[in-house]
Amino acid sequence: MKSLRRTWHRVSNSAAWRIAEAATRSGERVANSRLCRFTVRTSAVALLAFTTGYGLLAGDYLADPSSGTRGLPAQLSSYFGYAAEEIRINGLKRVDGAVVMNAIGVKPGGSLIGFDANTARRILLNLDWVKTASVRMLPPNRLEIDVTEREPFAIWQREGNYYVIDREGSAMASFQANKFLNLMLVSGEGAQESVSQLVNQLEVWPELHSMIKGAARVGKRRWTLYFDGGRQALLPENGVDKALAILADLEARNHVLASGIQQIDLRLAGSVVLVPFENLNEDEARKVASRTR
Repeated sequence: MKSLRRTWHRVSNSAAWRIAEAATRSGERVANSRLCRFTVRTSAVALLAFTTGYGLLAGDYLADPSSGTRGLPAQLSSYFGYAAEEIRINGLKRVDGAVVMNAIGVKPGGSLIGFDANTARRILLNLDWVKTASVRMLPPNRLEIDVTEREPFAIWQREGNYYVIDREGSAMASFQANKFLNLMLVSGEGAQESVSQLVNQLEVWPELHSMIKGAARVGKRRWTLYFDGGRQALLPENGVDKALAILADLEARNHVLASGIQQIDLRLAGSVVLVPFENLNEDEARKVASRTR
């Protein structure tokens, strides 16, 4: 053991050992110095890139048509495989697909980096014509969107404005009412909420239904139906089905909706009140009334 210590003492104090030890310390200093410089330079480049990118975004230079950087995000996304190369939109009937893409901020070939499908779905559900929506992103470059549109059911007139409404009474301001002239026109407070029930009751009498030009909700309790020539039928608050059956029978037997009768009052159960046009003389009015008994 003593001989081993003496040997180690001679080696560690030798000139060769001291030279090797000095070379090792010098190499460590050089390595540490290079690592430090590399770290500093990398951090500086990253800071410069972040500052430049933020400036481009904040100044909206990436979207500026006159800017040479326009389309850069899409180019980078395409390079890394995250550009919207394939977009499928299913379920559209009346609305163009461009409306959907504009709403969620996506364009063909545009960047999908940072795109969130859940946020896009919430945006679509906030559109007044959308009933249901689902958005799926299939990496790296596919986007699939399923949309169910609300079905136009009637036109609701309120304070001089016309709104397309669905069966539940939800207004769809995105649709122009003048493009749906085949839908029933209704007016009055509460009409949008009750029109589906009225239409269901009228479906039993399709010929009568086809003659109606409009319907007004009165006092949120009952309906007045409007026909050609300014003729009206006043329905009761209750027993609408029976009143419509009477009206359909009067029209089938006596054609009251093409006669000189201006108003057919069905509000009282078991009776019908016929009111002729003002310019109809009393004899003609009696003839019309007798035909309806």
